Amino acid sequence: MTDTTPQAPADPVPPVDPVRPAPAAPPAPPLPAAPLAEPADWHVPGPEAYPGGIPVAQLDAPPPPRPARRRLRAAARWTAAVLVFAVLGGAATYAVTRPERTRIPGLKTPADGRWAYPPLALPKLPAGEPRPLATANTAGVHYADLRSLLLPLPEQAVSDHSFPGPTGWLPYATYLKRYDFGLPDLAKNAGLAGRDDGLRHIAARAWTMPDGTRTEVYLAQFLTAPYRAAFFDDMSSAAISGALDVVSDPTVESTVIPADINALAMKETKPYGATAARYAYLSSGDTLALVVQTRKGSVAEVPFDQTVRLQAQLLG
Repeated sequence: MTDTTPQAPADPVPPVDPVRPAPAAPPAPPLPAAPLAEPADWHVPGPEAYPGGIPVAQLDAPPPPRPARRRLRAAARWTAAVLVFAVLGGAATYAVTRPERTRIPGLKTPADGRWAYPPLALPKLPAGEPRPLATANTAGVHYADLRSLLLPLPEQAVSDHSFPGPTGWLPYATYLKRYDFGLPDLAKNAGLAGRDDGLRHIAARAWTMPDGTRTEVYLAQFLTAPYRAAFFDDMSSAAISGALDVVSDPTVESTVIPADINALAMKETKPYGATAARYAYLSSGDTLALVVQTRKGSVAEVPFDQTVRLQAQLLG
């Protein structure tokens, strides 16, 4: 049922004065313009932070968002640190390859006896010709001028100018004087071996170091590898002059010798004569190398091993 009781009239609401807006303040005078300064923690490394030039990746990358400034600063520091260590590491690598190891900061090891040879470089081959030990080179021919394969002189070496070096060839008769055949018939047979075994020519050089060590290097080239093998069979049993009593020297018969190069090293036993001797044969394709070192008292193992291995690398 609907309530029909009359409602009491509501109290009247007094009128409200309208709000008048406050008078506008006079405009402030413009401030003098000041140059914009980068925040203190924003740093973009300049070219001086990159000794080798700015990396290409940074030149191509889009600029990073401005809010990540602290992260960019840290990244720049790490990049600069990595580049500095890379430069220092490269310098240290070069230093380690040199024999003067006592000059490396923090590495107080004594000199190990190695000689300071100049950097080795193989000569350029004629166009289309393979290397001597390549599979396609069945005859084992060294197509480079054999004189360019002679080991260069180490630092402080005094060259023996009676040897032709890189400018001439050694007579076979002079080469045979390096041997002591004992009997005239053996010497005669050795003289015939060069002709019968297809000898082409002999490159040779010699030098003396300040400690008195004398080194002689002979590179005898034959028509093919089988001719070289026949000559080695004829000569390997002959004694080197001044080293009559010798035994096998395994110091150079190591994995450092290039593959497919055979090494046979010998050393004189005590009591030595006027000088001690070490020598090694290297068979590489059509070439037979003979490396001889002599010295009054004894021949050091390290420079002998080093010299033989470096000559082997040039012939490989």
